[in-house]
Amino acid sequence: MERPIVLINVSKPEDVRIPPLALLYVGGALKKEGYDVKVYSFSTRDIQKYAKEVAEIKPLYLGVSVFTGSKTRDSADFSKAVKAIDPTTPILWGGIHPSLLPYQCLNEDYIDYVVVGEGEETIVEFTKAMLGRVNFEDIFGLGYKKNGIIKLNQKRPFVQDLDKYSLDWSLIDVEKFLDRHWDSKKILGFISSRGCPFDCSFCYNQEFNARKWRAHGTKKVINEIKELKDRYNIDGLRFYDDLLFANPPRAIEIVREVKLPWYGEIRIGMINEKITDVLIETECREVLFGLESGSDRILRLMDKAQTVEAIRKGVKLLNRAKELRTVGSFIVGVPTETKEETFETVNLILELLKINPNMRYSVGFYLPYPGSAMYNLAIKEGFKPFEKTEDWDALDRWADRLKLTWLNWMQDSSYFKAIRDYVNLLPLNEVKVPFIRSIPEKRLKNKDFSHKYELSALSYLQHQFAVDGTFVNKVGRAVLPYIRG
Repeated sequence: MERPIVLINVSKPEDVRIPPLALLYVGGALKKEGYDVKVYSFSTRDIQKYAKEVAEIKPLYLGVSVFTGSKTRDSADFSKAVKAIDPTTPILWGGIHPSLLPYQCLNEDYIDYVVVGEGEETIVEFTKAMLGRVNFEDIFGLGYKKNGIIKLNQKRPFVQDLDKYSLDWSLIDVEKFLDRHWDSKKILGFISSRGCPFDCSFCYNQEFNARKWRAHGTKKVINEIKELKDRYNIDGLRFYDDLLFANPPRAIEIVREVKLPWYGEIRIGMINEKITDVLIETECREVLFGLESGSDRILRLMDKAQTVEAIRKGVKLLNRAKELRTVGSFIVGVPTETKEETFETVNLILELLKINPNMRYSVGFYLPYPGSAMYNLAIKEGFKPFEKTEDWDALDRWADRLKLTWLNWMQDSSYFKAIRDYVNLLPLNEVKVPFIRSIPEKRLKNKDFSHKYELSALSYLQHQFAVDGTFVNKVGRAVLPYIRG
């Protein structure tokens, strides 16, 4: 009897309800071929528990799905833990990180094999090789070690017909991945396409998907979502497509037909009266826009194919969608960015807040993804690529471990962190207590980030406001007399 194949995904505690979509694809491909597949998706808190469980199973091999960032260290910790219990367990890494840095991954003693690119076809052939039925050197998209020497085979072409593969939801307990947000109590993550046709110079998609966008057939997507809706009684859908609206007519047909509140991502340049009407009509609950910068020079450097004026126009058009939560995401600290350009971004955010008070904004640090055009510029400007796989966990927009060496105008990373934190506090503008409402905006306007005594308290209030806006207003009114003396 053949041993089972174990596929795992390690998540931060706050991300455990995101379904392991990549594993549902490759696991489904293996299951279709008749192999026994077990999928585990768990929190970093449970690494030792599952390392012991996996080692006791003695799988044919352990497959680990890895994205560049915090998952690299978490996945490394898990792989090391399994090897410590049973050094004979073969470990295969797949996903974005080993696709971007296959040689470095294979230099680690806790990684035996890597899949470069999409995994559905490669992993089936790899399984046959593990059973002695084909040769490792004949498998496109595979990296391995032979007599201590790293071998990397020819790249595998992209899957052209995505409908050959499906998300196999039978591999997980779907109920554990149903999330709550706003008025939805059973939101499920889903993906309907791969890649993005745009050429943003900071994005991993340049290397991983080569600017190619491929999609499942519209009818297949609609039918699968309706089946999930009937089976699990889901009342919301979160699309994890890189760009759901890469083909607007297709996206519109999907969100209209499934008749579920949904969450997704759109480019601000795609917003017009018709798209805004669709967002309102189809009960879109939240949409993310990559606005990126308030500097036209930086937007050109990013190859973003949008201007600051286009951002203003799109944000203004969204003003009609009062019930829609819109989030504009910005990046600061890109190579060659000046202090003035950073504050062009801050000033644009404050301006957009006046244009559309319903919109939220987030600011994150630039992350140098290997394979992207801007990565080479970052190296030229002084970025030193990490020598160990686990150290790529510094590529986390919410962490402060990444040294952006070109920001010589800034004394330390706490300055950028303050910009990020106060921008994220701007939703407090809705609080009906003036002294609470005005603090983040004044800090950003005045570029005053010294003595941030109030930051922790405001962060707590912002969290409570997200849960219950009336709570914060009640607290504010209660303490206002004491503030006034």
